[in-house]
Amino acid sequence: MYNIFGKAISDSSQFNLDLYSIFSEAYSKYFSTILEYNKSWKDFSELEKTLKSNFHKIFDKNFRDKRFVNVLSDTVASYSELAKVTGIGKMYQNLSNKSALWNNEFLEIIRDTLYRTPSNKICEIEKYSLFHYNNNNDIMGATSSSSSSTTINKKENNMINQSQDEDKKTTPVLVIYAFINRHYILDLLPQVSVIRNLRNQGLDIFATDWGTPSSYDKSLTIGHFVNSYIDKSVDFIKKITKSDKISLFGYCWGGDLALIYAALHPEKIKNLITIATPGDFNLDNSLLSVWTKSMKEGYLLDAFGNVPSMLLNTAFSIRRPIEYSHKYFHFFEQPHDLESIVEFFATETWLNDSPPIIGEIYREFVEYLYKQNLLIQNKMKIEDKSSNSNNNDDGNDYEKNDWTTVNLKNITMPFLNVVAEKDDLVAPESSKALNDVLTESYDKKLIEFKSGHVGLMIGKHAHKELWPKVGQWIKMH
Repeated sequence: MYNIFGKAISDSSQFNLDLYSIFSEAYSKYFSTILEYNKSWKDFSELEKTLKSNFHKIFDKNFRDKRFVNVLSDTVASYSELAKVTGIGKMYQNLSNKSALWNNEFLEIIRDTLYRTPSNKICEIEKYSLFHYNNNNDIMGATSSSSSSTTINKKENNMINQSQDEDKKTTPVLVIYAFINRHYILDLLPQVSVIRNLRNQGLDIFATDWGTPSSYDKSLTIGHFVNSYIDKSVDFIKKITKSDKISLFGYCWGGDLALIYAALHPEKIKNLITIATPGDFNLDNSLLSVWTKSMKEGYLLDAFGNVPSMLLNTAFSIRRPIEYSHKYFHFFEQPHDLESIVEFFATETWLNDSPPIIGEIYREFVEYLYKQNLLIQNKMKIEDKSSNSNNNDDGNDYEKNDWTTVNLKNITMPFLNVVAEKDDLVAPESSKALNDVLTESYDKKLIEFKSGHVGLMIGKHAHKELWPKVGQWIKMH
């Protein structure tokens, strides 16, 4: 106990010392830049731009330094070990169970209705839900939820008839979200809703909602989500729409899930769309990727079961500390209309509304994707039987007979890859590599759009220029 406590204090002290040193360097540059500035204060905006650029370069360089990255990883590991031996980790797991219940039973109702495109929860399996968005004529309708926790909605026959009437000639689209943030970023507000944009183009949209995991879910695998939740959803969508195939649409990590599913079940997929999706993880040099590749995730998961959302939010904020601490000031220094203010706070709410990441899924992403880059090499294996979702304690996951290899060469259907040119969460080069790897796809298209990772979803310019192109591509393929 004393050794663990001493190591945690030592590691955190070193981390804070390094952080202080980086901030000192940044502010030293700040004052020297102001002293050297020999232009009139009429050019204050240019000075501010220069200062922000200098800050970004200093923090980005130092945060990537191998020594700092190792200290950060050691600090997370030592505090996780301390949390385990002191019982704090177990306490967190107990609290997370209550938080998951509160989120899934109460807060989800608010998330799914407030400013959202009207939808119906048509399927519910454990904490996972499948939503179907209403047609244009019912755009002001209310959301209804399923009363079943393991089977499809009892109104299945009505939905079959409704889907036939609504979209007789439209291939249904299943939107797959990432685990790392809440699903409603694609349906944030009516004026910046990707779901509404695509729905207004006549597409029949379905979407996944992973819910909020508890500590009881910590052993669920990528294979469980792909071969149980997604596969059952695809079959159900095909049944109620009487479609032979569906379109698969994945955002960020959700794009990786879409790639995995399309490779395993190509006969069910008409076309595949990935949005800001990491592909070649060796090319992903974003700051969060650099930190993730150094993570000793075993200590973290051993203590907390799942990855706490607080850790995720801290990582997002610390990578650009000056911008994070000054964004409210910069936003309100200029007058804004009510719509802009609502959009700003809606985005901030989403950014700070991260759910925990299921422990085993996080381990698989970190080990098999970020560290070993197995997906793009066609060497990644996932659990084939959803019922066998326990961790393999001997560490020999790839010796299991009930795991199947994901071969991206099985993806022969048309493929659209949308990349954010200014993405600082997923390196554009990592995403663009997918077009080179999916050699068997007979129709590939790459769209590079000038925006950031989140700007693809909520940017006004993206909704005007990008999403009509995406919708048109889906309808033409």
